[in-house]
Amino acid sequence: MKISRYVVEYLKSKNINTVFGYIGGYNADFLDDFCEDEKNNFVLNYNEQASSFAINTYAELKNQTGVATASGAPSFCNLIPGIANAYFDSHPCLFIFGSAHSLATRKDKTIRQNTFEEIDAVNLVSDITKYAVKIEDKNNIKYELEKCFYITQEGRKGPVLIDIPYNIMREDVDVNSLKSFTAPNLPKYDKIDYELIIEKLKNSKRPLILLGGGAGSKNSREKLKEFFDKVKIPAVATLQGLDILPHDNPNFSGFIGHYGNRYSNLALKYCDFLLILGSRLDERQLGGYRTTLSNDLFIARIDIDKPELKRKLNENLSYFNDVEIFLKELLNYNLSDLDFSNWINTISKWKKRYPSLDKDKNSVGALNFLSQISDYLPDNAIICADVGQNQMSTAQALKLDKKRRLFNSSGYGSMGFSLPAAIGCAYAKEDTCVLSINGDGGIQMNIQELQTIARDNLAVNIIVLNNKCLGMIRKTQEKLFNGKDFVSVKGYSVPDFGAISKAYGIPYLKIDKVEKYKEVKEFLSSKHPVFIEVCLPTIMENTPEPGSCIELQNPILSEEEFETIKKEAFFDE
Repeated sequence: MKISRYVVEYLKSKNINTVFGYIGGYNADFLDDFCEDEKNNFVLNYNEQASSFAINTYAELKNQTGVATASGAPSFCNLIPGIANAYFDSHPCLFIFGSAHSLATRKDKTIRQNTFEEIDAVNLVSDITKYAVKIEDKNNIKYELEKCFYITQEGRKGPVLIDIPYNIMREDVDVNSLKSFTAPNLPKYDKIDYELIIEKLKNSKRPLILLGGGAGSKNSREKLKEFFDKVKIPAVATLQGLDILPHDNPNFSGFIGHYGNRYSNLALKYCDFLLILGSRLDERQLGGYRTTLSNDLFIARIDIDKPELKRKLNENLSYFNDVEIFLKELLNYNLSDLDFSNWINTISKWKKRYPSLDKDKNSVGALNFLSQISDYLPDNAIICADVGQNQMSTAQALKLDKKRRLFNSSGYGSMGFSLPAAIGCAYAKEDTCVLSINGDGGIQMNIQELQTIARDNLAVNIIVLNNKCLGMIRKTQEKLFNGKDFVSVKGYSVPDFGAISKAYGIPYLKIDKVEKYKEVKEFLSSKHPVFIEVCLPTIMENTPEPGSCIELQNPILSEEEFETIKKEAFFDE
Protein backbone atom coordinates (compact mmCIF):
# COMPACT_ATOMS: atom_id res chain seq x y z
CA MET A 1 0.00 0.00 0.00
CA LYS A 2 1.21 3.48 -0.85
CA ILE A 3 2.25 5.47 2.25
CA SER A 4 -0.12 8.32 1.42
CA ARG A 5 -2.99 5.83 1.19
CA TYR A 6 -1.93 4.25 4.48
CA VAL A 7 -2.06 7.63 6.23
CA VAL A 8 -5.55 8.23 4.86
CA GLU A 9 -6.72 4.81 6.00
CA TYR A 10 -5.24 5.38 9.43
CA LEU A 11 -7.15 8.65 9.79
CA LYS A 12 -10.29 6.80 8.77
CA SER A 13 -9.70 4.25 11.52
CA LYS A 14 -9.72 7.18 13.95
CA ASN A 15 -13.04 8.45 12.53
CA ILE A 16 -11.31 11.50 11.09
CA ASN A 17 -12.86 12.58 7.82
CA THR A 18 -12.08 16.32 7.89
CA VAL A 19 -8.62 17.79 7.32
CA PHE A 20 -7.72 21.50 7.04
CA GLY A 21 -4.81 22.97 5.13
CA TYR A 22 -3.40 23.96 1.75
CA ILE A 23 -2.36 21.79 -1.15
CA GLY A 24 1.10 21.83 -2.68
CA GLY A 25 3.45 19.55 -4.52
CA TYR A 26 4.78 17.87 -1.40
CA ASN A 27 1.43 16.84 0.12
CA ALA A 28 -0.48 16.36 -3.13
CA ASP A 29 -0.31 12.54 -2.94
CA PHE A 30 -1.83 12.53 0.53
CA LEU A 31 -4.62 14.87 -0.48
CA ASP A 32 -5.28 13.02 -3.72
CA ASP A 33 -5.94 9.84 -1.74
CA PHE A 34 -7.84 11.68 0.98
CA CYS A 35 -10.19 13.56 -1.37
CA GLU A 36 -10.84 10.48 -3.48
CA ASP A 37 -13.20 9.28 -0.74
CA GLU A 38 -16.42 11.31 -1.08
CA LYS A 39 -17.04 10.94 2.65
CA ASN A 40 -13.91 12.94 3.37
CA ASN A 41 -13.81 16.71 3.48
CA PHE A 42 -10.66 18.70 2.83
CA VAL A 43 -11.09 22.31 3.94
CA LEU A 44 -8.91 24.56 1.85
CA ASN A 45 -8.16 27.74 3.77
CA TYR A 46 -6.54 30.68 2.05
CA ASN A 47 -3.65 30.78 4.48
CA GLU A 48 -2.28 27.83 6.42
CA GLN A 49 -2.33 29.90 9.62
CA ALA A 50 -6.12 29.78 9.40
CA SER A 51 -6.00 26.00 9.05
CA SER A 52 -3.79 25.66 12.10
CA PHE A 53 -6.12 27.79 14.24
CA ALA A 54 -9.24 26.09 12.89
CA ILE A 55 -8.19 22.63 14.03
CA ASN A 56 -7.63 23.91 17.58
CA THR A 57 -11.35 24.52 18.03
CA TYR A 58 -12.44 21.70 15.73
CA ALA A 59 -10.55 19.19 17.87
CA GLU A 60 -12.15 20.41 21.08
CA LEU A 61 -15.70 20.37 19.77
CA LYS A 62 -15.32 16.98 18.06
CA ASN A 63 -13.52 15.56 21.10
CA GLN A 64 -10.84 14.08 18.86
CA THR A 65 -7.45 14.98 17.42
CA GLY A 66 -7.64 17.72 14.79
CA VAL A 67 -5.58 17.36 11.60
CA ALA A 68 -4.01 19.97 9.31
CA THR A 69 -1.55 19.63 6.46
CA ALA A 70 0.97 21.84 4.69
CA SER A 71 3.43 21.50 1.80
CA GLY A 72 6.98 22.84 1.81
CA ALA A 73 8.74 25.41 3.98
CA PRO A 74 6.56 28.52 3.38
CA SER A 75 3.38 26.52 3.84
CA PHE A 76 4.71 24.88 6.98
CA CYS A 77 5.88 28.13 8.57
CA ASN A 78 2.36 29.49 8.22
CA LEU A 79 1.19 26.63 10.47
CA ILE A 80 3.42 27.65 13.36
CA PRO A 81 0.99 30.07 15.07
CA GLY A 82 -1.65 27.35 15.36
CA ILE A 83 0.93 24.83 16.55
CA ALA A 84 2.01 27.23 19.30
CA ASN A 85 -1.59 27.99 20.21
CA ALA A 86 -2.40 24.28 20.48
CA TYR A 87 0.63 23.77 22.70
CA PHE A 88 -0.05 26.60 25.13
CA ASP A 89 -3.81 26.06 25.31
CA SER A 90 -3.59 22.24 25.29
CA HIS A 91 -5.50 21.31 22.12
CA PRO A 92 -4.89 17.84 20.62
CA CYS A 93 -3.72 18.43 17.06
CA LEU A 94 -1.74 16.52 14.43
CA PHE A 95 0.13 18.53 11.82
CA ILE A 96 1.11 16.52 8.72
CA PHE A 97 3.92 18.23 6.84
CA GLY A 98 4.70 17.18 3.27
CA SER A 99 8.37 18.07 2.93
CA ALA A 100 11.12 18.09 0.33
CA HIS A 101 12.74 14.91 -1.03
CA SER A 102 14.61 13.18 1.80
CA LEU A 103 17.69 12.53 -0.34
CA ALA A 104 17.93 16.14 -1.46
CA THR A 105 17.79 17.88 1.91
CA ARG A 106 20.99 19.11 3.52
CA LYS A 107 23.08 16.74 5.58
CA ASP A 108 25.60 19.39 6.62
CA LYS A 109 24.24 22.04 9.01
CA THR A 110 26.85 24.53 7.80
CA ILE A 111 24.92 24.64 4.52
CA ARG A 112 21.96 26.99 4.73
CA GLN A 113 19.76 25.14 2.26
CA ASN A 114 20.29 22.41 -0.31
CA THR A 115 16.95 22.05 -2.07
CA PHE A 116 13.83 24.05 -2.86
CA GLU A 117 11.46 24.74 0.08
CA GLU A 118 13.38 22.58 2.55
CA ILE A 119 13.28 23.38 6.24
CA ASP A 120 14.11 21.54 9.46
CA ALA A 121 10.55 21.51 10.72
CA VAL A 122 11.20 19.18 13.63
CA ASN A 123 13.81 21.40 15.25
CA LEU A 124 11.84 24.52 14.42
CA VAL A 125 8.82 23.44 16.49
CA SER A 126 10.44 21.16 19.06
CA ASP A 127 9.78 23.69 21.83
CA ILE A 128 6.07 24.10 20.99
CA THR A 129 5.03 20.50 20.37
CA LYS A 130 4.66 17.49 22.63
CA TYR A 131 6.41 15.45 19.95
CA ALA A 132 7.83 16.07 16.49
CA VAL A 133 9.28 13.50 14.10
CA LYS A 134 10.48 13.16 10.53
CA ILE A 135 9.83 9.88 8.74
CA GLU A 136 13.20 8.72 7.40
CA ASP A 137 12.20 5.06 7.01
CA LYS A 138 8.86 4.19 5.41
CA ASN A 139 8.49 1.19 7.68
CA ASN A 140 8.14 3.49 10.70
CA ILE A 141 4.93 5.08 9.46
CA LYS A 142 2.53 2.97 11.55
CA TYR A 143 4.60 3.28 14.71
CA GLU A 144 4.91 7.05 14.40
CA LEU A 145 1.25 7.66 13.55
CA GLU A 146 0.15 5.59 16.52
CA LYS A 147 2.64 7.34 18.76
CA CYS A 148 1.56 10.78 17.55
CA PHE A 149 -2.12 10.13 18.16
CA TYR A 150 -1.41 8.72 21.60
CA ILE A 151 0.67 11.73 22.61
CA THR A 152 -1.90 14.31 21.48
CA GLN A 153 -4.43 12.89 23.95
CA GLU A 154 -2.18 11.65 26.78
CA GLY A 155 -1.90 13.76 29.94
CA ARG A 156 -2.05 17.47 29.19
CA LYS A 157 -3.21 17.43 25.59
CA GLY A 158 -1.32 19.17 22.85
CA PRO A 159 0.06 19.19 19.29
CA VAL A 160 2.41 16.84 17.46
CA LEU A 161 4.15 17.12 14.10
CA ILE A 162 4.88 14.37 11.61
CA ASP A 163 7.14 15.34 8.71
CA ILE A 164 6.78 13.01 5.69
CA PRO A 165 9.07 13.75 2.71
CA TYR A 166 7.15 13.56 -0.54
CA ASN A 167 9.31 10.73 -1.92
CA ILE A 168 8.47 8.58 1.10
CA MET A 169 4.81 9.56 0.82
CA ARG A 170 4.87 7.95 -2.66
CA GLU A 171 6.54 4.70 -1.65
CA ASP A 172 4.76 1.39 -1.15
CA VAL A 173 4.83 -0.51 2.11
CA ASP A 174 3.82 -3.95 3.33
CA VAL A 175 1.15 -3.09 5.88
CA ASN A 176 1.35 -6.47 7.60
CA SER A 177 5.04 -6.04 8.36
CA LEU A 178 4.78 -2.62 10.00
CA LYS A 179 5.67 -2.39 13.66
CA SER A 180 3.25 -0.92 16.18
CA PHE A 181 3.64 1.56 18.98
CA THR A 182 3.09 0.31 22.53
CA ALA A 183 1.82 2.93 24.92
CA PRO A 184 3.87 3.30 28.09
CA ASN A 185 2.36 2.63 31.51
CA LEU A 186 0.06 5.35 32.74
CA PRO A 187 1.72 7.87 35.06
CA LYS A 188 1.46 7.18 38.76
CA TYR A 189 -0.70 9.97 40.03
CA ASP A 190 -0.41 11.35 43.55
CA LYS A 191 -2.74 9.92 46.14
CA ILE A 192 -5.19 12.63 47.13
CA ASP A 193 -6.14 13.18 50.77
CA TYR A 194 -9.83 13.83 50.19
CA GLU A 195 -10.60 13.74 53.90
CA LEU A 196 -8.18 16.58 54.59
CA ILE A 197 -9.47 18.68 51.71
CA ILE A 198 -13.07 18.24 52.87
CA GLU A 199 -12.12 18.98 56.47
CA LYS A 200 -10.51 22.26 55.42
CA LEU A 201 -13.50 23.08 53.23
CA LYS A 202 -15.96 22.45 56.06
CA ASN A 203 -13.93 24.63 58.42
CA SER A 204 -13.79 27.51 55.97
CA LYS A 205 -16.14 30.47 55.83
CA ARG A 206 -15.13 31.93 52.49
CA PRO A 207 -14.30 29.04 50.10
CA LEU A 208 -13.69 29.49 46.40
CA ILE A 209 -13.13 27.13 43.49
CA LEU A 210 -10.91 28.33 40.65
CA LEU A 211 -11.66 26.71 37.30
CA GLY A 212 -8.87 26.64 34.73
CA GLY A 213 -8.72 25.16 31.26
CA GLY A 214 -7.61 21.83 32.72
CA ALA A 215 -11.13 21.38 34.10
CA GLY A 216 -12.70 21.81 30.67
CA SER A 217 -12.96 18.26 29.38
CA LYS A 218 -16.40 16.89 28.59
CA ASN A 219 -16.32 14.53 31.57
CA SER A 220 -15.04 17.21 33.93
CA ARG A 221 -17.84 19.55 32.90
CA GLU A 222 -20.42 16.87 33.62
CA LYS A 223 -18.88 16.09 37.01
CA LEU A 224 -18.72 19.77 37.93
CA LYS A 225 -22.37 20.24 37.05
CA GLU A 226 -23.25 17.35 39.32
CA PHE A 227 -21.04 18.76 42.07
CA PHE A 228 -22.48 22.27 41.92
CA ASP A 229 -26.01 20.90 41.88
CA LYS A 230 -25.24 19.39 45.28
CA VAL A 231 -23.04 22.04 46.86
CA LYS A 232 -23.33 25.82 46.82
CA ILE A 233 -19.76 27.13 46.64
CA PRO A 234 -18.69 30.20 44.67
CA ALA A 235 -16.54 29.46 41.61
CA VAL A 236 -14.43 31.84 39.54
CA ALA A 237 -12.76 31.13 36.22
CA THR A 238 -9.65 31.95 34.26
CA LEU A 239 -9.93 33.06 30.64
CA GLN A 240 -9.38 29.50 29.46
CA GLY A 241 -11.96 28.15 31.91
CA LEU A 242 -14.58 30.82 31.40
CA ASP A 243 -17.19 28.61 29.72
CA ILE A 244 -16.85 25.57 32.02
CA LEU A 245 -19.52 26.55 34.52
CA PRO A 246 -22.57 28.20 32.89
CA HIS A 247 -22.85 31.84 33.93
CA ASP A 248 -26.49 31.41 34.92
CA ASN A 249 -25.42 28.84 37.52
CA PRO A 250 -25.83 30.48 40.96
CA ASN A 251 -22.32 29.34 41.93
CA PHE A 252 -20.63 31.18 39.05
CA SER A 253 -18.78 34.20 40.41
CA GLY A 254 -17.04 35.63 37.38
CA PHE A 255 -13.71 36.04 35.64
CA ILE A 256 -10.44 36.67 37.52
CA GLY A 257 -7.22 38.43 36.59
CA HIS A 258 -5.82 41.74 35.32
CA TYR A 259 -8.99 42.38 33.32
CA GLY A 260 -11.19 40.22 35.52
CA ASN A 261 -14.51 41.25 36.97
CA ARG A 262 -13.80 43.33 40.07
CA TYR A 263 -16.15 41.26 42.21
CA SER A 264 -14.36 38.04 41.16
CA ASN A 265 -10.98 39.42 42.12
CA LEU A 266 -12.35 40.54 45.47
CA ALA A 267 -13.63 37.01 46.04
CA LEU A 268 -10.15 35.66 45.28
CA LYS A 269 -8.51 38.29 47.47
CA TYR A 270 -10.58 37.47 50.56
CA CYS A 271 -11.28 33.73 50.26
CA ASP A 272 -9.97 31.49 53.05
CA PHE A 273 -10.06 28.20 51.11
CA LEU A 274 -9.07 27.95 47.46
CA LEU A 275 -9.40 24.81 45.37
CA ILE A 276 -7.56 25.23 42.06
CA LEU A 277 -8.57 22.88 39.27
CA GLY A 278 -6.36 22.79 36.17
CA SER A 279 -5.00 26.34 36.05
CA ARG A 280 -1.40 27.35 35.39
CA LEU A 281 -1.85 30.62 37.33
CA ASP A 282 0.01 32.97 35.04
CA GLU A 283 0.72 36.58 35.98
CA ARG A 284 -2.40 37.84 34.22
CA GLN A 285 -4.56 35.61 36.38
CA LEU A 286 -2.88 36.55 39.65
CA GLY A 287 -2.48 40.20 38.72
CA GLY A 288 1.25 40.49 39.19
CA TYR A 289 3.67 39.94 42.06
CA ARG A 290 2.07 42.62 44.26
CA THR A 291 -1.10 40.59 44.69
CA THR A 292 -1.52 39.31 48.23
CA LEU A 293 -4.20 36.87 49.25
CA SER A 294 -5.79 36.32 52.65
CA ASN A 295 -3.43 35.47 55.53
CA ASP A 296 -5.63 32.56 56.58
CA LEU A 297 -5.90 31.11 53.07
CA PHE A 298 -5.61 27.33 52.61
CA ILE A 299 -4.84 26.27 49.03
CA ALA A 300 -5.40 22.85 47.47
CA ARG A 301 -4.45 22.35 43.85
CA ILE A 302 -5.02 19.58 41.30
CA ASP A 303 -3.12 19.62 38.00
CA ILE A 304 -2.17 17.05 35.40
CA ASP A 305 0.98 19.01 34.50
CA LYS A 306 3.30 18.23 37.40
CA PRO A 307 5.88 21.01 36.83
CA GLU A 308 3.14 23.61 37.26
CA LEU A 309 2.54 22.67 40.91
CA LYS A 310 3.90 25.13 43.51
CA ARG A 311 5.44 27.20 40.75
CA LYS A 312 3.40 30.36 41.42
CA LEU A 313 1.78 29.81 44.81
CA ASN A 314 2.90 27.96 47.89
CA GLU A 315 -0.02 25.54 47.95
CA ASN A 316 -0.78 23.70 51.16
CA LEU A 317 -1.77 20.63 49.17
CA SER A 318 -0.48 20.03 45.62
CA TYR A 319 -1.52 16.95 43.70
CA PHE A 320 -0.32 15.67 40.36
CA ASN A 321 -3.58 14.15 39.19
CA ASP A 322 -6.36 14.36 36.63
CA VAL A 323 -9.20 16.76 37.44
CA GLU A 324 -11.70 14.22 36.08
CA ILE A 325 -10.46 11.56 38.51
CA PHE A 326 -10.49 14.02 41.39
CA LEU A 327 -14.07 15.14 40.73
CA LYS A 328 -15.34 11.60 40.27
CA GLU A 329 -14.05 10.61 43.71
CA LEU A 330 -15.11 13.87 45.36
CA LEU A 331 -18.73 13.19 44.38
CA ASN A 332 -18.72 10.14 46.65
CA TYR A 333 -18.54 12.36 49.72
CA ASN A 334 -21.59 13.89 51.37
CA LEU A 335 -21.25 17.67 51.32
CA SER A 336 -24.93 18.55 51.43
CA ASP A 337 -24.74 20.06 54.95
CA LEU A 338 -22.33 22.83 53.91
CA ASP A 339 -23.70 26.34 54.19
CA PHE A 340 -21.78 29.27 52.73
CA SER A 341 -24.78 31.55 52.21
CA ASN A 342 -23.15 34.57 53.94
CA TRP A 343 -20.17 34.38 51.60
CA ILE A 344 -22.34 33.83 48.52
CA ASN A 345 -24.51 36.82 49.46
CA THR A 346 -21.42 38.98 49.92
CA ILE A 347 -20.11 38.16 46.44
CA SER A 348 -23.60 38.75 45.00
CA LYS A 349 -23.58 42.18 46.63
CA TRP A 350 -20.21 42.98 45.03
CA LYS A 351 -21.44 41.70 41.68
CA LYS A 352 -24.36 44.14 41.69
CA ARG A 353 -22.19 47.01 42.88
CA TYR A 354 -19.32 46.47 40.40
CA PRO A 355 -20.76 45.29 37.06
CA SER A 356 -18.47 45.15 34.03
CA LEU A 357 -20.55 47.51 31.93
CA ASP A 358 -20.10 50.87 30.21
CA LYS A 359 -21.32 53.73 32.40
CA ASP A 360 -22.50 55.70 29.37
CA LYS A 361 -25.75 54.00 28.37
CA ASN A 362 -26.53 56.45 25.56
CA SER A 363 -23.44 55.81 23.41
CA VAL A 364 -22.43 52.58 21.70
CA GLY A 365 -20.11 50.63 24.00
CA ALA A 366 -18.54 47.21 23.61
CA LEU A 367 -19.44 45.96 27.09
CA ASN A 368 -23.08 47.03 26.97
CA PHE A 369 -23.45 45.74 23.41
CA LEU A 370 -22.03 42.31 24.25
CA SER A 371 -24.08 42.08 27.43
CA GLN A 372 -27.30 42.86 25.57
CA ILE A 373 -26.74 40.53 22.61
CA SER A 374 -26.08 37.73 25.11
CA ASP A 375 -29.85 37.67 25.55
CA TYR A 376 -30.27 36.98 21.82
CA LEU A 377 -27.93 34.00 21.59
CA PRO A 378 -29.20 30.43 21.47
CA ASP A 379 -28.35 28.19 24.41
CA ASN A 380 -25.71 26.28 22.40
CA ALA A 381 -24.01 29.26 20.75
CA ILE A 382 -20.25 29.01 20.22
CA ILE A 383 -18.16 32.16 20.54
CA CYS A 384 -14.60 32.77 19.38
CA ALA A 385 -12.92 35.93 20.65
CA ASP A 386 -9.87 37.50 19.07
CA VAL A 387 -7.04 39.12 21.05
CA GLY A 388 -7.08 42.67 22.36
CA GLN A 389 -9.74 44.89 23.89
CA ASN A 390 -12.45 42.87 22.13
CA GLN A 391 -11.29 39.73 23.93
CA MET A 392 -11.33 41.34 27.36
CA SER A 393 -14.73 42.92 26.69
CA THR A 394 -16.06 39.50 25.73
CA ALA A 395 -14.62 37.94 28.89
CA GLN A 396 -15.97 40.72 31.09
CA ALA A 397 -19.48 41.14 29.69
CA LEU A 398 -20.68 38.27 27.49
CA LYS A 399 -22.99 35.84 29.29
CA LEU A 400 -22.02 32.24 28.67
CA ASP A 401 -25.27 30.76 29.91
CA LYS A 402 -26.57 27.21 29.38
CA LYS A 403 -24.31 25.23 26.99
CA ARG A 404 -22.52 28.13 25.31
CA ARG A 405 -18.82 27.73 24.57
CA LEU A 406 -16.03 30.31 24.35
CA PHE A 407 -12.68 29.88 22.59
CA ASN A 408 -9.71 32.23 22.98
CA SER A 409 -6.08 32.33 22.10
CA SER A 410 -5.27 32.48 25.79
CA GLY A 411 -1.62 31.54 26.26
CA TYR A 412 -0.21 32.31 22.82
CA GLY A 413 -2.38 35.43 22.50
CA SER A 414 -2.51 35.74 18.72
CA MET A 415 -4.50 38.38 16.89
CA GLY A 416 -6.16 36.83 13.86
CA PHE A 417 -7.31 33.79 15.85
CA SER A 418 -11.05 34.35 15.99
CA LEU A 419 -12.13 34.10 12.36
CA PRO A 420 -10.37 30.79 11.53
CA ALA A 421 -11.24 29.41 14.97
CA ALA A 422 -14.89 30.10 14.19
CA ILE A 423 -14.47 28.23 10.90
CA GLY A 424 -13.26 25.21 12.83
CA CYS A 425 -16.31 25.47 15.09
CA ALA A 426 -18.70 25.75 12.15
CA TYR A 427 -17.35 22.57 10.57
CA ALA A 428 -17.44 20.73 13.90
CA LYS A 429 -20.98 21.82 14.81
CA GLU A 430 -23.12 22.37 11.75
CA ASP A 431 -26.34 24.39 12.04
CA THR A 432 -25.07 26.01 15.24
CA CYS A 433 -24.86 29.75 15.83
CA VAL A 434 -21.13 30.58 15.81
CA LEU A 435 -19.91 34.07 16.70
CA SER A 436 -16.52 35.40 15.69
CA ILE A 437 -15.82 38.49 17.80
CA ASN A 438 -12.97 40.63 16.47
CA GLY A 439 -11.29 43.96 16.79
CA ASP A 440 -10.70 45.97 13.63
CA GLY A 441 -7.01 45.06 13.86
CA GLY A 442 -7.33 41.31 14.39
CA ILE A 443 -9.94 40.78 11.67
CA GLN A 444 -7.48 42.05 9.07
CA MET A 445 -4.89 39.42 9.93
CA ASN A 446 -6.95 36.58 8.49
CA ILE A 447 -9.60 38.50 6.60
CA GLN A 448 -9.06 36.31 3.54
CA GLU A 449 -10.95 33.56 5.37
CA LEU A 450 -14.18 35.41 4.63
CA GLN A 451 -13.88 33.59 1.31
CA THR A 452 -13.79 30.21 3.08
CA ILE A 453 -16.89 31.21 5.02
CA ALA A 454 -18.70 32.50 1.92
CA ARG A 455 -17.60 29.58 -0.28
CA ASP A 456 -18.96 26.96 2.08
CA ASN A 457 -21.86 29.05 3.43
CA LEU A 458 -20.71 28.59 7.02
CA ALA A 459 -22.99 29.89 9.76
CA VAL A 460 -20.36 32.26 11.18
CA ASN A 461 -21.66 35.54 12.59
CA ILE A 462 -18.73 37.94 12.23
CA ILE A 463 -18.74 40.82 14.73
CA VAL A 464 -16.15 43.57 14.39
CA LEU A 465 -15.84 45.95 17.35
CA ASN A 466 -14.42 48.82 15.35
CA ASN A 467 -12.78 51.67 17.26
CA LYS A 468 -10.45 52.42 14.35
CA CYS A 469 -7.30 51.77 16.31
CA LEU A 470 -5.26 49.08 18.03
CA GLY A 471 -7.08 49.71 21.26
CA MET A 472 -5.08 47.79 23.83
CA ILE A 473 -1.77 49.17 22.57
CA ARG A 474 -3.26 52.67 22.41
CA LYS A 475 -4.21 52.29 26.08
CA THR A 476 -0.66 51.15 26.91
CA GLN A 477 0.76 54.16 25.08
CA GLU A 478 -1.57 56.39 27.06
CA LYS A 479 -0.16 55.02 30.30
CA LEU A 480 3.53 54.76 29.40
CA PHE A 481 4.26 57.16 26.55
CA ASN A 482 2.28 60.29 27.43
CA GLY A 483 -0.49 59.41 25.03
CA LYS A 484 1.71 59.29 21.94
CA ASP A 485 -0.21 56.84 19.76
CA PHE A 486 2.22 56.06 16.95
CA VAL A 487 0.91 53.28 14.66
CA SER A 488 -1.92 52.37 17.01
CA VAL A 489 -3.88 55.45 15.85
CA LYS A 490 -1.50 57.60 13.80
CA GLY A 491 -0.29 55.53 10.86
CA TYR A 492 -3.06 52.96 11.31
CA SER A 493 -6.28 52.68 9.32
CA VAL A 494 -9.19 50.37 8.69
CA PRO A 495 -11.03 49.48 5.49
CA ASP A 496 -14.71 49.92 4.65
CA PHE A 497 -16.08 46.77 6.25
CA GLY A 498 -19.46 47.23 4.59
CA ALA A 499 -17.80 47.17 1.17
CA ILE A 500 -15.71 44.15 2.15
CA SER A 501 -18.70 42.15 3.32
CA LYS A 502 -20.50 43.05 0.08
CA ALA A 503 -17.49 41.87 -1.95
CA TYR A 504 -17.72 38.47 -0.27
CA GLY A 505 -21.52 38.39 -0.60
CA ILE A 506 -22.08 38.36 3.16
CA PRO A 507 -25.10 40.26 4.62
CA TYR A 508 -24.01 43.33 6.58
CA LEU A 509 -25.40 45.22 9.58
CA LYS A 510 -23.96 48.44 10.97
CA ILE A 511 -24.47 49.27 14.65
CA ASP A 512 -23.81 52.97 15.21
CA LYS A 513 -26.61 53.72 17.69
CA VAL A 514 -27.68 52.07 20.92
CA GLU A 515 -31.18 51.74 19.51
CA LYS A 516 -29.81 49.38 16.86
CA TYR A 517 -28.64 46.74 19.36
CA LYS A 518 -32.01 45.02 19.12
CA GLU A 519 -31.61 44.61 15.34
CA VAL A 520 -28.92 42.00 16.03
CA LYS A 521 -31.58 39.60 17.37
CA GLU A 522 -33.13 39.02 13.97
CA PHE A 523 -29.86 39.35 12.07
CA LEU A 524 -27.94 36.54 13.81
CA SER A 525 -28.06 33.28 11.87
CA SER A 526 -27.33 29.61 12.34
CA LYS A 527 -27.79 28.93 8.60
CA HIS A 528 -25.51 31.38 6.79
CA PRO A 529 -22.78 33.96 7.48
CA VAL A 530 -23.47 37.55 8.50
CA PHE A 531 -21.23 40.54 9.20
CA ILE A 532 -21.93 43.01 12.02
CA GLU A 533 -19.84 46.15 12.43
CA VAL A 534 -20.11 47.91 15.79
CA CYS A 535 -18.91 51.51 15.55
CA LEU A 536 -17.09 52.47 18.75
CA PRO A 537 -15.20 55.55 19.93
CA THR A 538 -11.45 55.43 19.51
CA ILE A 539 -10.93 56.27 23.18
CA MET A 540 -12.54 53.38 25.00
CA GLU A 541 -11.75 51.27 28.04
CA ASN A 542 -12.56 47.95 29.58
CA THR A 543 -14.28 47.84 32.96
CA PRO A 544 -12.20 47.48 35.00
CA GLU A 545 -8.73 48.16 33.63
CA PRO A 546 -5.60 46.48 35.08
CA GLY A 547 -3.90 47.91 38.13
CA SER A 548 -0.85 46.98 40.18
CA CYS A 549 -2.63 43.91 41.60
CA ILE A 550 -6.01 42.21 41.38
CA GLU A 551 -7.71 44.26 44.11
CA LEU A 552 -6.28 47.56 42.83
CA GLN A 553 -7.83 47.61 39.39
CA ASN A 554 -8.58 50.92 37.73
CA PRO A 555 -10.40 53.04 38.57
CA ILE A 556 -9.02 52.44 42.06
CA LEU A 557 -11.65 52.46 44.79
CA SER A 558 -11.48 54.86 47.73
CA GLU A 559 -10.02 53.84 51.09
CA GLU A 560 -13.49 54.09 52.61
CA GLU A 561 -14.88 51.70 50.02
CA PHE A 562 -12.07 49.22 50.64
CA GLU A 563 -12.87 49.32 54.36
CA THR A 564 -16.52 48.56 53.58
CA ILE A 565 -15.49 45.65 51.31
CA LYS A 566 -13.23 44.22 54.00
CA LYS A 567 -16.00 44.35 56.59
CA GLU A 568 -18.39 42.69 54.15
CA ALA A 569 -15.85 39.97 53.35
CA PHE A 570 -15.53 39.07 57.02
CA PHE A 571 -19.28 39.43 57.61
CA ASP A 572 -18.69 42.31 60.05
CA GLU A 573 -16.77 40.06 62.43
